[in-house]
Amino acid sequence: MTRTHTDRCSRPSKKKYRPQVVNLRDIRPKPKVVTPRVIYVQQPYYGQMECGSKKVEARPNYPCLRDLVPGTQVEFSNRFSGRSFLATITSRRVHRDFATMLRAESIKDCLPDRDPYDLQRAVNVYHSFRNETYKYIAKKHGVVSLRFEHVEPRQPKRAPRTHKRNEYKRNSLCAIFEYGNPKFDFAKRRRQERLNNLIL
Repeated sequence: MTRTHTDRCSRPSKKKYRPQVVNLRDIRPKPKVVTPRVIYVQQPYYGQMECGSKKVEARPNYPCLRDLVPGTQVEFSNRFSGRSFLATITSRRVHRDFATMLRAESIKDCLPDRDPYDLQRAVNVYHSFRNETYKYIAKKHGVVSLRFEHVEPRQPKRAPRTHKRNEYKRNSLCAIFEYGNPKFDFAKRRRQERLNNLIL
């Protein structure tokens, strides 16, 4: 009796069940990496912010700036020089206009290069931005002042200094302390002279 095609198909498969290997790193939720918000600042105000003399950044309260709350990390950047630094928003205040903002935040913190007692000239500086349109934009949206603090970059860990044995002649603890120390130069020369006398 010959086997038919149906007999071969009805035979159970001999493949064994192999459990799937799952890595725990793929299962664990990965922390979300939040990129800091980039705010472009022109010169000379960027230089004042970078050195720490300007502590408050004031702009019209655009809808795109309303999500900046205290604790948010931002990146102030200058397009011309390509420099940037990280900062953390410490306070956020909304004002009616630039004059009210300068009274609350002080001219020294907003415009350190201007006279701290001349309010009208400080207001005119803000009104001159964007081809003198900040005055009308501030009437529509108001003014927001962002006080910030610099975020110090993390310093890379220094590798411990190791002494290689091929950098000194004697394989001893004394030679390790003598390596790189200028106080033992005289002793090294005397030792080398004695070795030369022995060889001769």
